[in-house]
Amino acid sequence: MKTNNYSKLKTIIQVMGKYGIAPISKQKRSNFVEDMGFDKVFLDGLIYDVEDALKVELQEDVARSLRSPAELINHMLQYQN
Repeated sequence: MKTNNYSKLKTIIQVMGKYGIAPISKQKRSNFVEDMGFDKVFLDGLIYDVEDALKVELQEDVARSLRSPAELINHMLQYQN
C-alpha cells in the first residue's frame, strides 16, 4: 500500500514533535548533533520511530547520513513503500 506524501509528512511531524522538533520552523535545517545536541542513541530513536510509524526500514548507511530534520523528511517523502 502506497502512502501519499501528505500522510507521510503528517506522520513524520507527529513523531518529531515527540522529540521536541518543530520541522516547520527554522529548526528544520538545524543539525541534529551540532545544533540540537542529539546524541547517537537519541537520534537513532528518532529515526527508528519515524521508520516504525511509516512502516519502512532505512539502510543503516542512509540513516547515518541524515543530518537534519529537513534531510530526514525529504528522504522519507521520496522513499517508496
